[in-house]
Amino acid sequence: MAEFGPNGAVLRASTTPERNYASAATERPRIRRVVLACFLCGVCACISVALIALFTGFIYSSLISLAGLSPTQPYAQEGFLNGAMIAVMVAGFNWIVFYIVIPITWLILFFSIGRFPRRGIVRHRPYYRWGVIWGAILVAGPAALFAALGEVGGAAVGGAITSGALIGAIAGLICASLFLAIVRPQQQVQQIEMDVF
Repeated sequence: MAEFGPNGAVLRASTTPERNYASAATERPRIRRVVLACFLCGVCACISVALIALFTGFIYSSLISLAGLSPTQPYAQEGFLNGAMIAVMVAGFNWIVFYIVIPITWLILFFSIGRFPRRGIVRHRPYYRWGVIWGAILVAGPAALFAALGEVGGAAVGGAITSGALIGAIAGLICASLFLAIVRPQQQVQQIEMDVF
């Protein structure tokens, strides 16, 4: 602390630096557990897509058997169901190419919903919305590509896109829920605001 003499003259300046509260208020808040959440969500996305596809394939084959049809009969026509089952098969074998799928998912999660807490977004709706959007794109894209490469027709490609987007959207909801449960952005942002003020 500074010492003052007669008439307010400074005798000795302060040696302890004063805190600049203006710069502290403008600093970017440090949000914890985002990297951990993105890591776990990438692994969860790969596993959940494969499990959803396995469950969907089981339900579909059970319904076909109950209808008294041969399991290969719906694939005889190159139609919507053929493309839907292509998407289910591509999603089911998602875990085989995990070394490609998981790093891509990490990058997309880190640069999309992983940046939301630092921007002060605390409502859950944007996290779920972008989780669904990216999940649908990441599953429907490869499914449509495999359907198009198989030259099965436009209806089959449409079925692959629809089925893949549905599987990816469900997995995206699961990943967004896991991200919110780990990071808890609302609590962290409120804590940062209380520390600043």
